[in-house]
Amino acid sequence: MAIDGRDSRWDEHRATRRKELVSHALRAIRIHGATVGMDAIAHRAGTSKTVIYRHFGDRAGLYDAVVEQVHDYIHAGLSTAFRLSDPTDLGRLTADLADAYLELVERDPEIYRFVMTPPAPAAGAVVDPVRGLPGLIGEQISDSIAQNLAARGLDVSGAATWGHGLVGFIRAVADHWMATDPRPPREHIVQHISDFFAPARVGASAPTATPMEDRQ
Repeated sequence: MAIDGRDSRWDEHRATRRKELVSHALRAIRIHGATVGMDAIAHRAGTSKTVIYRHFGDRAGLYDAVVEQVHDYIHAGLSTAFRLSDPTDLGRLTADLADAYLELVERDPEIYRFVMTPPAPAAGAVVDPVRGLPGLIGEQISDSIAQNLAARGLDVSGAATWGHGLVGFIRAVADHWMATDPRPPREHIVQHISDFFAPARVGASAPTATPMEDRQ
């Protein structure tokens, strides 16, 4: 079936316009804070709330689009952390991930507060367990740990627990750090995290992390 060129151009226009509106939303969040209203976002974009709703459906749709863009922004940093770290060395791995995560928090605190406060789900809606930034990062880390374990012939069943657990730990640290006054330097917090996880190695002594051929 031939694709109508007009439809293709319209889809491209909509995608470009959505990106522009998300960029305006990020600027509005930085200026007005995490509780920014749709009116302020529309004013910043030089448009109306009707246009915002046309592209995103509702505030929840805009929230998801902002989370996606923020995750894409830090994805490269997290990927670099994995390439430079031994995924089985939880001390180094967690410190590198924490540094990337805390850098986002420190650079854009209001953006962080926004993405960490998803809109309440509609009545009867099925809640996505990985919705939001921590869930997306947790999936990324879990996949990387699983790939490393599989490459070593080890059981990957614990990867999701370890990956999401690391993100939960780092998130709790980040939230406490944000609320601390005066706030200690980021590098001090990263060092504390590294010290805490230093003795741990994924698959070193966990009873489930056994060679796959031994599980047949």
